[in-house]
Amino acid sequence: MGEDRQVMIETIDLHKYFKDQHVLKGISVKIFKGEVVAIIGPSGAGKSTLLRCINRLEEPSSGKILIEGVDITHPRVDLNKIRSEIGFVFQSYNLFPHLTAIENIKLAPVHVRKISEKEAEQRGLELLRKVGLEDKARAYPDQLSGGQQQRVAIARALAMQPHMIFFDEPTSALDPEMIREVLDVMQNLASEGMTMLVVSHELGFIREAASRVLVLADGCIIEEGPPRQLFNNPQHPRTKDFLSKIL
Repeated sequence: MGEDRQVMIETIDLHKYFKDQHVLKGISVKIFKGEVVAIIGPSGAGKSTLLRCINRLEEPSSGKILIEGVDITHPRVDLNKIRSEIGFVFQSYNLFPHLTAIENIKLAPVHVRKISEKEAEQRGLELLRKVGLEDKARAYPDQLSGGQQQRVAIARALAMQPHMIFFDEPTSALDPEMIREVLDVMQNLASEGMTMLVVSHELGFIREAASRVLVLADGCIIEEGPPRQLFNNPQHPRTKDFLSKIL
């Protein structure tokens, strides 16, 4: 992979401790513009922690994190400005229950990006169309299925026009028949060139949409490569063991 491509995210020797538990053990990785990088590995490997540290939802214990060249571990960094460029889609949709779908989507663009209500409404409706939910604009979260709520959450992340989106196991709380509708939206984003970092067990989606897979075990990246190569011919015994359980 050419170094002339723009590096969107770089972690350098990233460590994270929770009390005496060493969860991330010196993670160094670069994510390039337009890449869809999937993070897989056994439960407790540190996958979600890595995602949350890169966004500083968790404080890293040591190491550096660069987002588009800016060191976000620097004490004087404007964290809100950096975060506004990163969409984050959580496992539990985190929609505001008292707001309709369109109100959930409009909230941050109006308050953070300072765009007008009218423009936010227009953009929100376009995004609902993009995720196949334009008829649900006035629905409240409890009137939507899990898959629909997650698609609203993706539209909400896109409303800020972020430079990259993180997905933390976005389908793990969904019933099987709803998983596909969320993955289809993610696949469209990938094909449009959105830079994405995805923690997921959906190997079919990863095989189709990811440009690279990182395998995390015991807080370390033990293996990485294109999905086809990694799934068909894993090198590390831990990768082989993990894949044999979920393939």
